[in-house]
Parts: sequence; C-alpha cells; structure tokens
Amino acid sequence: MTAGMPRRLAAMFVLGIALIIGGCVTTTSPLPTATATPGASASASAPASGTPAPDPIEVYRSIATQVEAIRNLRPATSIDPKIIDPATLQANITAEFDKSNPADQIRITERVYQALGLFPADKSLRDVYLALQGSQVIGYYDPSVDELFIVSRSGSLGPTERVTYAHEFTHQLQDGTFDLESLGMDTNPDQGDRNLSVLGLVEGDAVSVQASWMQANLGPAELAQIAAEASDPAMLEIMANTPAILLEAALFPYTAGATFASDLLAGGGYAAVDAAYGALPASTEQVIHPDKYLAREAPIKLTLPANFAALVGTGATLDAQDTLGELQLRVWLKVLGVAGDQARGAAEGWGGDRVGLLRTSGGDVLVLSTAWDTAADATEFKQAASIALGRLPGTTSIVGVGSRVAIVIGVGLAVDRTDPILRALVGD
Repeated sequence: MTAGMPRRLAAMFVLGIALIIGGCVTTTSPLPTATATPGASASASAPASGTPAPDPIEVYRSIATQVEAIRNLRPATSIDPKIIDPATLQANITAEFDKSNPADQIRITERVYQALGLFPADKSLRDVYLALQGSQVIGYYDPSVDELFIVSRSGSLGPTERVTYAHEFTHQLQDGTFDLESLGMDTNPDQGDRNLSVLGLVEGDAVSVQASWMQANLGPAELAQIAAEASDPAMLEIMANTPAILLEAALFPYTAGATFASDLLAGGGYAAVDAAYGALPASTEQVIHPDKYLAREAPIKLTLPANFAALVGTGATLDAQDTLGELQLRVWLKVLGVAGDQARGAAEGWGGDRVGLLRTSGGDVLVLSTAWDTAADATEFKQAASIALGRLPGTTSIVGVGSRVAIVIGVGLAVDRTDPILRALVGD
C-alpha cells in the first residue's frame, strides 16, 4: 500500500552527494498532478566576465537537443519549461494532493501502516508527505496536461536547474513515445507494488539519461554545487523525520529503478529500455532483481477468501486490500527490529502477497497472505516476521504451511479467532 501514488513525475534533492560520486544526481518520488500555475522566473547566472547571461529558455532548448540525442527519442510537441518558486510549488502540490487523495483513502493508508508499526499514531500522513515533497522537489513533468515545471530556489539558472530539466525533459520524451498515462499507475489503486515497479522503469530510465547528460556537460565545480544544495541541513532534517516506509517508497524508483535501467542498457542499450514499456515490470521484486524481470518471473496472484470478513467476526468489514511486495515487506522487517541483511534476505524469496484491512467493533484487524518461491524461503520469512510481530501490541499470529505464510495483526482480536483466519489465508 504505497501512499500518495503520484500522477506527475518529479525530480528532488535526495542523497545528492552519494549519487554525484556515482555519476548522477538523485531524484525521488513523483507527486499528484500539479495545478499548472507559473511562478517567479529564474534568471541565468551572469558569467564571470560580465557578459550578459544567456536566455534561460534558450539554455533549456539546448539541453533538450542534447537529451534527445542521448535517449534517441523525439518529443511529440515542443514544450518550454515553466519556472516556479518554492511558494508556488508548495501551493501546487498541496492543492493537487488534496484533490487527488480523498481524506478517507489517506486514513486507510495510515491505518495499514499503523497496524504494521510503520507510522506513528500522532502524525498525519498528509502533513509528512507534503513536508517531504515541498522541501525536496526541484522539478516535475505533468503528463496529464503536457507541462514541465522547474523550481528555482535561488532565482538563478544553475547546474541544479539544468540537470533537473534534463531529467524532466526525458519524461516528456517518454510521454510522447510511450504515453505515460496509459501505463496504468493511476488506474490500479489496489496494486501498489505493481504501480511502484512501473514507476521504477520510468524514473530509472530518466536517471540514466540524466547521468549521461551530467557526465557530458557538467564540470567538478558544478557537481560540487549540486552536492552542496542537495545537502541543505533543513532538507536533510525533513528526510530524517520521514517514516522509513514513505522515504523508502519515494527513493525506490530512482535508486532501484536506476539499477534496473542500467541492467537493461547493458543487455541491449536503449532499445531494451524501449521494449520494457511494452512488457512492464510487474513487481518491485522484478525491479530489485532484473534477472527475474528478464526471466518473466511473474508474481503469484493471491486473493482473500470471499467470506473473509465473516471469519474475522460479526460486523467486520473489509475496508481495503493491496499488495505490499518485496520492497515494503523488507522495510517492515527492518523497521521492526530485524537486522538489515536478515530483512533483505527474508524478503528476497517473495513470490506474492495480499494484505487486507478490516474494521471491527474492537478495532482494526490486518491480515497478510504471502507466497514464497520455496518452502525454505517461507521459513526464512516466517522467522524474521516473528521478530517483527514481537514488537507490535495486541494480538499477533503467524503460521507457515509449505511455501505459504499468513499473518494476523489485530488490536482486541480474540486469540481463538486467529486460527480459522490463518488457515483460510494459507489455503488450508
């Protein structure tokens, strides 16, 4: 259940120093579609010689030509970027977040994460999400209206603004060729893991182009400036205060996605990346492990039993269901006390899952049905998940049968009700 699954594709300041060393600057999670409101104009920094600064639009058009050559795609239409200031950005993302994310849906995501011990009860997911995005976003492309925005925090046209445009213009090229809205990231609300994997392709592709453009067009001093701006203490503090489940989901398309795109490029250049838009990744597992994507190792489709609410108890209602996937299960294990290497290894044998959130008179009940590649993988996950469950209050139960593992988490749920629930979840 990935919160705030975005409609627009954004670039952000995140882990700038680490990724610059590796040849690119990081971007992170897209946001809901933005209201297209231009803000303050950025001015290009004047050269040291005192000669007039170049026209920013001409600079951006030059970058567009360079990016077209790298990606070997052409835009369907010519779009000049709109330059906005941070205040306009914050107003845009707040208005569109509220429009695109009904309060009841945000509350459901909060309840799921709270049941899993991933999100504190005294925080608002909306506030945390907007704080992260508002402090970090440096540009975005909105495929629903074919508009591209660059955020100028300094009022000048520096290396950060230029590399941001290289990234976002790549999204414009993708949209013109592959129609980003047709990829289904907005039309499958109960397929969060699948949506995040598709985002990994889209953003990983853009990061690869961005890295190539940086290597060809920026010098050491400009890379150092980007790193300094990405290391702003206020921005880093907001990241540090963001719950891991939100931060990891935000970073995933750009970190794991970049590795995924790199693997495709190594095997067949951008023709292989182009082909992936016609055979989309189906899970975060496939993005984390490109060999599983290339082998077309599809997720195991799990469903909750039709009479499931009745098993939980009289008056229980199923409010939501989704797929967590390898990424979010790994984060869950790690946050709840499982050592990093153990958490990673325990999640790696993932085959499929389905999580359900039920409302009962005694409180929320969360159920999780999982399938694993082998019985040994299931046992490894069960051992790690037992550690995590020990950190949660209320009633928690877990059972493993062959390559299946089921979990029940319920505040106030009677222990004697967990057995039939668990048996139903593992198909026993």
